[in-house]
Amino acid sequence: MTWRHVMAIAKKEWLHIIRDPMTIFLLAVGPVLMLILVSYAMATDVKDVPVYVLDQDNSQHSQNLIARLDNDDVLSVKGDVTSRDASERKMERRQAKVIVIIEPGFADQLSSLAGMQSMYDSGPAFSFIVDGTDPISAEVATEAAMNQSEAYVTGELNTLLENQLDAGADPTLIRLLRQQIESPVVFDIENRYNADLKAIWDLVPALIAVALVLPGMSIATVIARERDQGTLEALVATPIHKQAILMGKSLPYMFTSLINVGLMYGVARVVFGVPFRGNLLLYLALSGLYAFATLAIGLLFSILIRSQEAAMWSAMLFFLFPGILLSGMFFPIEVFPFMVKIETLELPAVSGVLINRGMFLQGVGPRVLWWNIILLLFIAVEGFEIAGRIFKKRIA
Repeated sequence: MTWRHVMAIAKKEWLHIIRDPMTIFLLAVGPVLMLILVSYAMATDVKDVPVYVLDQDNSQHSQNLIARLDNDDVLSVKGDVTSRDASERKMERRQAKVIVIIEPGFADQLSSLAGMQSMYDSGPAFSFIVDGTDPISAEVATEAAMNQSEAYVTGELNTLLENQLDAGADPTLIRLLRQQIESPVVFDIENRYNADLKAIWDLVPALIAVALVLPGMSIATVIARERDQGTLEALVATPIHKQAILMGKSLPYMFTSLINVGLMYGVARVVFGVPFRGNLLLYLALSGLYAFATLAIGLLFSILIRSQEAAMWSAMLFFLFPGILLSGMFFPIEVFPFMVKIETLELPAVSGVLINRGMFLQGVGPRVLWWNIILLLFIAVEGFEIAGRIFKKRIA
């Protein structure tokens, strides 16, 4: 072995790399992009969880409780609702993760000994409804709401007992009541859509969306494979229109995607016991649209990148890592920085995860999912349109 031979081979390989701009991009920028994605996804804290309030007490105490919740870093009070139906709609449309319901009589519980005793007999006159489709956010938000409300209630009851003692109340009674305050107040918290906050109910629908990017990754190599095998020249020499070529290349992958949807739906329902509350035919149609969008992007990689290996790695960098880290599967999108939220709009997996969770756990339809449907339609149509414009029926 001589260094002259080593350098000759190295020069030859370097020329192969620089002839494909996408390979250069993958090698030079790919690790940096991975660092940014993983750092943003893994180092985020749950904060600013949207909260809406149904205040039926309309007292100073209820306003103080709301302010206390809003001052917590985890919670962010976005506004009021006027009825339980309105609160349900806010949660269904993902505008609220927590609903605080303050019932009439809350102020009385903090203003008199009789009211204080009623709180321990029947619980506080307020409760929380938490969106359980994202157990991580639900658990963090529930803990924050309980801590803040317990601190407020305990502080107000201590003040009440001090005033009663100054007013000549029986010291023995006051001492007994103080012992009650030392015990945590049991709050009424309802986890909607996933009562037990089962992680598997949240994870499996999201994983279905992430798994459906695999056909998109596979199709990313079809044109490069034709080129490497020397069959691309014969293909483009045919009188078949280039859009027909691309569509024909996509249909087998579309067919396998729909088969996978059916199989994964069965596994989710039978093996993992995940409930399905939506319309099954609509779910299959939206899953087909989602698969169509991923295939459109995969075709773009296949046309733009000449090497099979580079096309596959580029597709993985686009589909798999963001699909796992930035799709909202593990971490809510709300906690990401603004620019990262903008970037997630171009990831089909984000809409796929929201559609799957929404239809499995919430039973929602187009009235709630319309924005995700529009995004997938745009990605699918524009992806195939751009692929058709770029793909030339000639050998470069």
